[in-house]
Amino acid sequence: MSLRIGTQTALAIGAIAAFGLRGGPAASAAFENIYSAGHADIGVALEDNDELHLHYHFGSNAVLNGAVLGPGLDDEAYEYDPSEVTVLVSDDAKLSAPVALPFLGLSAGDPVWILPQSNNPLLPFVGIATEELTSGDWSSFSFSLTGFSGPGAFALFQTGLGTTVFWDTIDGIDGTDVLTIGSIGGHDHYNFGFSTEGVYDLTITATGTHRTLGTLSDTATFRFNVGPLASPVVPEPASLAMMGLGAVGVLGSVLVRRARGRVEEETAA
Repeated sequence: MSLRIGTQTALAIGAIAAFGLRGGPAASAAFENIYSAGHADIGVALEDNDELHLHYHFGSNAVLNGAVLGPGLDDEAYEYDPSEVTVLVSDDAKLSAPVALPFLGLSAGDPVWILPQSNNPLLPFVGIATEELTSGDWSSFSFSLTGFSGPGAFALFQTGLGTTVFWDTIDGIDGTDVLTIGSIGGHDHYNFGFSTEGVYDLTITATGTHRTLGTLSDTATFRFNVGPLASPVVPEPASLAMMGLGAVGVLGSVLVRRARGRVEEETAA
């Protein structure tokens, strides 16, 4: 559920999450397309003029399967279906919680794994984007957490003058686990926090109100491997879902297509 906590907690989390950490990511194992560093967005596009499509949009500095992607040919961006990628949250993301993190069920000093909202070159730098949408075509847009499986708790949050938590699973998930996009056509970065090692599946639903097409949505599952890479990478059996909503299957094909604009270069948030 969404909540805000104090400035002291926010500053402590932000400072330690951005701090230079030890070692390198675990070696890739038996799961294709392991994303271990560099910039990427969880993006959404309007396909065939009437369908939303969630996907990964990788920057040229993203590292997949141990190799930097590099510039796309003819300004093409790298886009992958969510079912083709595991985000590796290596032990370079492991911290000791500087203060209690109630939205992850953690006390001060407990271990926590955070992909930070500011760039750490050793880790995936994951944003959430609507850059492929034309802002004037939409009256509203949001991303909701509608399903979850994993061995511990997960939260999506931002730090600054206070901490804003958009999604968290510590008390279940419901209609308040929503990230409302105020400026359609842009992107932003967030902290992805995990309370323990293991494989987490996050089912995300993108929903928008199009000015001529009405309400459109798409749902996909995004996988995060926290700690040493599992072999094979499989989800935990426990799961949560919004009542009336199940995890929706996603296409298995890898997509590489022209995006609006240019291949994204890494920028620090």
